[in-house]
Amino acid sequence: MNYDKSLDVGKIDEMNANGLQFVGKEEISKIGFGVSASKRLFQKAVQSKCDCLIVHHGLRNPENPPLYNKVFQRSYSYLVQNNLSLFGYHFLLDSHPNIGHNAIILKSIGITKKQKLLDWGYWGDLPQKTDIDTIVTKCEKIFKQKPIVYKFKRNKVKRIGAISGSGSFYGKDLQKLIDIGIELYITGDPREGTRELYHEAEISLIGGGHYATERLGLLALWKYYKRNLKAMLNWNSLSFGIIFNNNKTAAKTFFNYFYNKLFKLS
Repeated sequence: MNYDKSLDVGKIDEMNANGLQFVGKEEISKIGFGVSASKRLFQKAVQSKCDCLIVHHGLRNPENPPLYNKVFQRSYSYLVQNNLSLFGYHFLLDSHPNIGHNAIILKSIGITKKQKLLDWGYWGDLPQKTDIDTIVTKCEKIFKQKPIVYKFKRNKVKRIGAISGSGSFYGKDLQKLIDIGIELYITGDPREGTRELYHEAEISLIGGGHYATERLGLLALWKYYKRNLKAMLNWNSLSFGIIFNNNKTAAKTFFNYFYNKLFKLS
């Protein structure tokens, strides 16, 4: 489950967290999961007596240079005041070959062999050409909601690419999709100009929703801990899950386990 050490994660994803953002308590017995860091999520974690929180979208100060930002300060202060550890895994959870959002999307629609797509996602071929409507039905089940669908040129497709979240690429990245021969592209939230760009590129598109496409890796990570930490689990909702360990674990031990077993760059 390791990554290619040649990847410069900081350069690929320089604006988002891909690791430990804040160290809180020295012992961990309860872990929370959420898609995006926010004060409200932090409050829910504290109310549920979590010692650690793992999210896809970490805490980020949007100012450049990073000047005073009231929302950021309030959120970060809440972590400090409540001694709540925070992990943010953005690129690493998008691109993970086993529990990443995009690997899960392709596997869920029937693609077993995949290749990297623009660092962040994957592409692959279905065993045979399949009606787009059939794939849309599968996506509805995966994403738990009706997706946006732009169907162009063909009714049946075989080669599919997936990059979750804000993955509506254009320019040279869209050209890459064309060069690969992508016939259907699955992403999260299409931009205003996406429909016409992809129409001209003759690539059909499914927009499953930013949140809906990026809860998948968190659910997979949650299940991963169930298997490997032998912990009791309780998933309260699609946005927040909790792991209950039977015994307290030293924070340092947990952090090392997390880095070395799951997101280690080999």
